[in-house]
Parts: sequence; C-alpha cells; structure tokens
Amino acid sequence: MVTSRIALGLLAVAVASGCDRGQGSQATPSAAPPTASAAVTSDALLDERILSAEQRRVTADVPHEALFSRNVAVRRRAVAALARIADGPAHESLLSALADEEPSIISWAAYGLGFACRGQEEATVAALVSRAASLVERDTTTAAPLSDPVAAIADALGRCATQTSEATLRAWLSSDKASAEAAALALGRLAARTRRLDAASVVALLDAASDPEQPLEAALLAFSRVGELPEAARARLLEIATESLAQPGARRTFAARALGRAGVAAIPVLEGLIADEKRAVGERADAARELAKLGAEAQPAIARRLAAWAEPRALEPTALEAAEFAILLTLLEGLEPPAKEATAALERLESLALPKDATSVAYRRTVQLRCRAASRRAGTASLYPKLNECEPGEQAIERDLALLTVLDRGPLTLARGRRFRELAESPHPRVRQAALQMLAAHPEAVEAHVVLARALAAAESGTVATAAQILSAYPARATPGAAEGDTPAPHKDVAAALMKALELERPADALETRAALINAAGALQLLRSKSIVDGSCSSEHPTLRAAAERALHSMGDRTRRCSSGKSTAAPEELTRLVHGQLVLKLETDAGTLRLELNADVAPVFVTRVRDLVQARFYDGIVFHRVVPGFVVQFGDRIGDGYGGAGKSAVRCETSPIPFAALNVGVALSGRDTGSSQLFVTLSAQPHLDGEYAWLGRAEGPWEKLARGDRLREVRIEP
Repeated sequence: MVTSRIALGLLAVAVASGCDRGQGSQATPSAAPPTASAAVTSDALLDERILSAEQRRVTADVPHEALFSRNVAVRRRAVAALARIADGPAHESLLSALADEEPSIISWAAYGLGFACRGQEEATVAALVSRAASLVERDTTTAAPLSDPVAAIADALGRCATQTSEATLRAWLSSDKASAEAAALALGRLAARTRRLDAASVVALLDAASDPEQPLEAALLAFSRVGELPEAARARLLEIATESLAQPGARRTFAARALGRAGVAAIPVLEGLIADEKRAVGERADAARELAKLGAEAQPAIARRLAAWAEPRALEPTALEAAEFAILLTLLEGLEPPAKEATAALERLESLALPKDATSVAYRRTVQLRCRAASRRAGTASLYPKLNECEPGEQAIERDLALLTVLDRGPLTLARGRRFRELAESPHPRVRQAALQMLAAHPEAVEAHVVLARALAAAESGTVATAAQILSAYPARATPGAAEGDTPAPHKDVAAALMKALELERPADALETRAALINAAGALQLLRSKSIVDGSCSSEHPTLRAAAERALHSMGDRTRRCSSGKSTAAPEELTRLVHGQLVLKLETDAGTLRLELNADVAPVFVTRVRDLVQARFYDGIVFHRVVPGFVVQFGDRIGDGYGGAGKSAVRCETSPIPFAALNVGVALSGRDTGSSQLFVTLSAQPHLDGEYAWLGRAEGPWEKLARGDRLREVRIEP
C-alpha cells in the first residue's frame, strides 16, 4: 500500500517551494527577508513555467536555469517535467540529470529515460548501468518510489527491454535484497513487453523465488506475463508457486497469477485456491481466470467449483450483492459447453426467480447469472428457450450479449447470420460493438461489409471505433468474397462511409476513434483519405501522429515521419488548479465509497475531476468495466468505455508511484488521451506502474461492485 510518506515526498516534487526552498543560498542573515521573498517569487514563477512546458510537451520551454538551480525542489520539478515529456530532445537532458547527486532527481531521470530510450536503447542502458554502479550509498529503508535510485534504474532497464538490460537485471537478482526485488519487478515489466525471458532468467527467477533464507516477493511476477514455458520450468514453477500460496502479501498474489503458466498440473492447486473461503475474493477470482486459461482439461474443475458454489444460500438476493458474486461470475465466464458436470448448477442458475424490483442490484445480477448460464446450456442453439427468456423486455442487453456468445460458436450464415445482423444494428452500443468484434473470427459472415459500413456511420464513437478496428486488423472484411489475408479494394460503401467518418468533426477527446479511423484508412490503402491522414501527421496528439505515420507508410510514403510542429496551448485547468487533497464521496449501488485524490501529484487531472464533479458529470453513470481482483472503471456516460467529457484530452501526469490495492488512476486509450474516466485497482498491479497517472487512494467496499452498478451521486467533501 502506498504510504503517506510517498504523498509527502511527491509534494516536494510537484511544488517548487517547501522545506528545502532556498537550499544552497549563500545569503547573509541580514539580507534574509528580502532574499527569501525574492526566491519564493522566483521559484513560483519557475514552477509555473515548468508546469506549462510539461503540459504543452515542449522540452525547449523547460527553463534551462531550473535544471541547474541550487534549489533541489526546482531542479527536481524540472527533471520530473522532462520525464513526463520523455521525447527525443528530453533524452539528452535526462541523461545529464542522471549524474545529479540527489536520489529523487536520479530516480525521475531514470524513470524518464525508460520511456525516452526508443531508438537509443543500447546507449541508454549503458548509461543507466554505469550510473547504478556508481551509487555506493543509498537509502533503502523506505518504500517511497523516489527514495531508491537503483530501483528506478532497474525499472528503466525493464522498459528499455534489451538483452543487455535483461542480463543486468538477472545479475542483480543475486545482489542486496532491495536491488534484487527491484530487478524482479523490472524483469516482470520486461517480460510484459517482450512476452518472453531468456532461459537463464527463468532459472534465476525461480531460484530467487525459492531461496530458503530470503525469497524474493516479486520473483514470480514475470511468469504471469510470459508465454509458454519448457516442461522442466513448468514443473518447478508449480512447486514454488504452490509453496508461495502459503505466504502473505505480494508473494502469494503473484504466485496465484503465475500458476496458469505451470500447465495442467496446476489445475488441482487452482481449484483448491478457489474453494478456500479464507482467501481474498480477488485471489480466488485470479485463480478462476488462470484455470480457464488451461483449456479443455480444466473445464471439469471449473464445473465442480461452479456446482459447489451455485447453492441456494449463495443465490439469495443479499448474497448476490456481496463481493463473492465476482467469483461466481468469473467461473461462469470461464465455463465452456457442453459442461456436463455443471448441468445441474446451470439449470439452477438459468431458472433463478427474478426479484420483483426490476431496478434493484439483486435483479440486475440475477439477470446476469440467468443469461450467462443459459448461454452455456445452449451450446450453439440460438433459439434455446431459457436463453431468450433470461431477461424480460424488448431491449435486454444481457440477453443479447448472451445470444451473441451462442452465435459465436457456429457459422454466421442463414438464420444465424440474419440474427447476427439484427444484433449488429442494436440500439445498445455494447451489444452492437460485441457483434462487430465477432467479425474477427467469422470470415464467412455474409454482408460483413454492409454491417461495417453502417457501423462507421453510427452516432456513438465507440461503435465507429470498433468497426474501424476490425477493418484495420481484417481489411478483407471490407470486400464481399475476399479471401482471408487479401487486401483488395474495399467495397464502395465501406470506402464512402470511412471517408465520411474521417471528415466528421468529433469531440476533442475522441482520440481513440480518430486514431482507429486513420488506422483503417491505412490498412485499406484508401488513397483518397491521404490529405486527411496527412493533417494528423503534425497533430499535437501523439496517438494520432503514430496512427498517421503507420497509415502513410501503408499508402506508399514509407519514409514519412510524423512529429508535432504545433505549439500547443496550455490546458485551461492551469488557471484554477486544485492543491493538496481532493476528497470525493460516492454514493453507489455497493454503498458509500470514497476517493482521496492528490493534486500535488497530478494537478491538472485532479482539477479536471473537480470541475466534472461540480458539473455533476459523474452522477447517474454506471461502472462500465469491472474485472474481479483487478480493476473497477467508470467515467463514461454512454457506458461502453469509449466516452469522455468532450473536453480536450489531458496530458499524462505519470509518476513512479506504484499501483497498490485501492489506488486510483487515469484510464487511457494511448498516451495523453485521458478525459474523464478513472479506474480503481482491486489489488497490486505492477504492470500499471508508471504507465498510467496515479491519482490517489480509494476507500470502501469497491470489490462489491459489478459491471452495470450505478454511481448515483458524487460530492466533494470539505
């Protein structure tokens, strides 16, 4: 858990005044009052200039004098800004800052270099390794993320992800405890980027995890991120992870998430973990997901756990509102038909009586269970009666989503194809988008080009984006009769709809949709769109520039490089920044929850949230994404995860603060795309560290929330 010392430490980073204001000053006592006043004014002005440069992403505007200031806080603030900009021009200054003697400045410099090393990986890694070797004395007594520069350097090595950085981190596993733990976390980050580890790293991590005297807590993290392991490694991983489940804290958490890579021999262990009522809900949900990854051989175990769970006492309305509902739902989602061992349980679930109050939490969760159970019982039978009765009413989202699951198990032709096309025109964005996503696995779908062309003309940004994403990944879907892997000229209706969608003015924060459309234009080699794509090549938004560069390469301009030539304006929030803590009280279907956001870490986004709360933007929206044991996400009024506040996107205010359980972050669809969506972690999630802006901490029974639960009201606490 992030401690208060972290927040206090970052307060010094974010504010250019404070305890160390004026450090290094040679003023005499008699001159102290005016000199101190001038220093405060000068530091405050410098801080404003630094923050403006950071938000506009202009490295050249970070004041040169700030980088060489005697005031540690000013110097640190400037390096933190460069670390958040992390572009090519910032790289050189960050390398220079790496030579600083202040630990927190070294940490910020290393953090930024981890992002700015692209294209200069080997040189950056060499500089990082050299600096780490020169750090003889350092403070490892605190958990604060800026207190140990070696930990920050290890993280940067993991982000650069070269063979040299992997070898270095592997060697550090045999170093002192603090360095070894940092190296294990960093190898987890490296594995997440490369999806693999050298055989020597696999052995070293397993040795570190099983050290009888001082096992590393994070040693098993990397195994939750890699692909398939050799048989010998799987056997050893199973043994070590099973032993680690008896340990408290992160070691146990990472062991549960790694067991899926241990192969089918891990099935009994995972099943036992799910059955253990003394375990946290998140750990048991993690185990259920890992079990589902093990394929057909794990299905009997999932069926047994489901049968044991779906007892009358667990299906009472009050029980459905408890946190354990998440485990039942996760088991259902992992079950595949025919699931004979779970027949009785599925029959019980699909026949649950609906509560009288159709607006209640129990009603909504009963519907979810009925529809998911019916979809498992149905197999490929889309006319299965219980499936079509699982949710009453004409506009039944859960029923339609369950029906799509059944249709996905067979060919989308004849009557099944007609039913699919009806759902692909659904008025509900989530249903329509789920139907569109099915086209990825169904090249036989008749008139797919018609479905996609109509979706490109939809009013909802998420539906447009989903159609564009399918076209980008599967361009053959744009042409009737095209074979898989072909890229013929798209049907005229698709080309026309795509052009129209590209030309349409969209909300300022609809960056994911705009990027998806540009990607689709490139994949279809739609040359008539080149002038529009070219306009995004100099966009202030990195997500759009990256999409434009890829698209232009696909259209034949293979040497084109896209960079921002615009001097972007500072965000309007800079004129009314929140300072200190912003405490929010949320009244929800799961009870009263709280958020404590730290404006000294992420001043612009916390100010954005304050403004939206005051405008009652969040009142009445749903929690559109809930992954048990992982995350709860909200902040989209449409409810499909693509919506924002309609304002300009906020620049990422990332930091090295780790995401522990019940921490709050900014949801993104690419760099600098934050608008209004927030997430709350339900357990430690190291793969999010530094990738998303950390905002603060959450309180209350967040684990009781399920997708579709409502956020009734949000208020600012005095």
